[in-house]
Amino acid sequence: MFEITGLAILDTFSWDAVSEKLLSYVPRLIVSVILFAIGYVFIRIVDAGLAKIFKRTKFDRTLEIFIQKTSVGILWMIIALIVLSNLGVNVSGIIAGLGIMGFVVGFALKDTLGNFAAGLFILAYKPFRVDDYVDVGGVSGTVKEVGLAACVLRSPDGIKITVPNSEIWGKAIMNYTGNTVRCIRNLNVGIGYGDDIKKAKKIIMDIMKKDSRILPDPVPEVVVIALGDSSVNLSVRPSVKKEDFWAVYFDLIVQIKEMFDKNGISIPFPQRDVHMYQEKKKKR
Repeated sequence: MFEITGLAILDTFSWDAVSEKLLSYVPRLIVSVILFAIGYVFIRIVDAGLAKIFKRTKFDRTLEIFIQKTSVGILWMIIALIVLSNLGVNVSGIIAGLGIMGFVVGFALKDTLGNFAAGLFILAYKPFRVDDYVDVGGVSGTVKEVGLAACVLRSPDGIKITVPNSEIWGKAIMNYTGNTVRCIRNLNVGIGYGDDIKKAKKIIMDIMKKDSRILPDPVPEVVVIALGDSSVNLSVRPSVKKEDFWAVYFDLIVQIKEMFDKNGISIPFPQRDVHMYQEKKKKR
């Protein structure tokens, strides 16, 4: 019974029809191979061209690699769709499927993609670089790494801080070392109300003139900023190179204290007058 059935199938099977069908695919196959070869050469040319462009520009290397890989990936996807379409495959369903999958993935990874997009802007516009001291996303520290998803900072006390890029881009970015020169504006000194303000200011100015790290332009300043509860508050404002900022800051504090002591200028501390009285007992 089986042999009869097998012979019946062989009788209905036409080798001529199969060979004719295969031969009809040969031109398409040849064209597909040619399209693939052309696409391969084109992608190599684009990749090499992008590499040459990036050598002449000052883009961040991470951004350059991302652009190159993304461009090559998209081009390979387009070539694959063209080859499949030439072979008779209905690519409209594939394109629709890719669109739906992209929407689902994009919705699921919206926060990650937001960080990623913000990272691209940070790498392109460069509001800060590695080793800059910045205030971003509500935290301060030295930039140690700029990535596509997050930036890594090191706080002054050595803590590693990872800040998502979406928390950085679109908000205020304070780059304290973005310029080559920094002005010390947070060095305040209090003197007593009985001390000579002009004398105190001259002592501080003389200290700054002798320090070669303090720049003559812009001119250093000593100004009265407030009359406090127990002191006249002076603000010392020299400009220095960014790498000398903290060294000059700490040295000025020591030198001002020493020179004030030598010249009889007091640095008062908060005081309070307490008045005591004794209540008299009433006679019966």
